Amino acid sequence: MVDFNGAASLLKVLDAKVVALSVDDKDTTALLADNLQLGPVRMLHSADPAEVSSVTGAFIESERGILHATGFILAPGGKVAQACYSTGPIGRITAIDTLRILRFVQRAK
Repeated sequence: MVDFNGAASLLKVLDAKVVALSVDDKDTTALLADNLQLGPVRMLHSADPAEVSSVTGAFIESERGILHATGFILAPGGKVAQACYSTGPIGRITAIDTLRILRFVQRAK
């Protein structure tokens, strides 16, 4: 999220919006956003892990009640242009990857 926050001005040029989703409650999510000093990255809270997993295919870890990092880049109209499923701290979509994919998708229109 911090990576995307740092690239906010570049993403804005491409009319891109970044949204993060958390299973944490409202107060915990707000505290995280404040601690990370997120500006334009919007964080949603209180997601149901089972529901998100069933809709997106995200990996769920039932013992801890968490979803593993799952990233989607959506093309105009909501079609998934790129997806990345991770079960650990590496292998996530970065802001620069997002910029490259969005430029490609926008040129292909």
